[in-house]
Amino acid sequence: MSQNTEVEPFRTRLKTGISNFLQKYRTLLASLVGAAILITAGLALWTQVDAATKADFAARIEKSQADYLAWAAETDAAKKEAAGKTLEAELAKVQKEAPQGYGLSKAWFIQGNYFVAKKQWMDASKAFRAVFDKDKTSYLAPVALLNAAVCEEEAGDAAAALAIYGEFEKAFGTNALLLPQVYFTEGRLLESLGKTADAGAAYKKLLEKYPESGWTKLGRDRIISLNLE
Repeated sequence: MSQNTEVEPFRTRLKTGISNFLQKYRTLLASLVGAAILITAGLALWTQVDAATKADFAARIEKSQADYLAWAAETDAAKKEAAGKTLEAELAKVQKEAPQGYGLSKAWFIQGNYFVAKKQWMDASKAFRAVFDKDKTSYLAPVALLNAAVCEEEAGDAAAALAIYGEFEKAFGTNALLLPQVYFTEGRLLESLGKTADAGAAYKKLLEKYPESGWTKLGRDRIISLNLE
């Protein structure tokens, strides 16, 4: 940890750590659009438990995040393996003991990114999915659910990814930041499954609901390419 830990307010260090974390690790780049905004905003809604418990789990989450970054940067194979086992144990303990709230959600989110870095797509999907399942109101929930879908895609299960994208629509139907990406991705996956008409419907939904989105031009191009105008 940096040497200014004792002079900076904890909340400042936590916010900075999260921002740096998201900037440096973009394995799921498409899914993390706007994640820094969502996660930073979530700091204001930290779970309302007693101050001592909150501080304890906040410190443990901060340590787990720091340990994840150290593990990711480690180049010695033996040390990396040992550090990974330690991190997994830390996160499992937090997941078992932490009260409902941002700290618990963040523990699962870190674990998701850890499995992504190891290309363990199904484990990553389950971890991200846990963020959503355990607290659908969390500011991490929309990003985590989108990440779960991307992991299913990486695992080669387009149908499972589509199911999660459909669930995202139901749960976060007013999320103008991420929905354009969801609609376009649904169209792309449906195309890959040979469901051209359904793909066209997804692209047209994108055009109708978000005509100014950057994803909309891509959707319009696909409609033209598929002769679905």
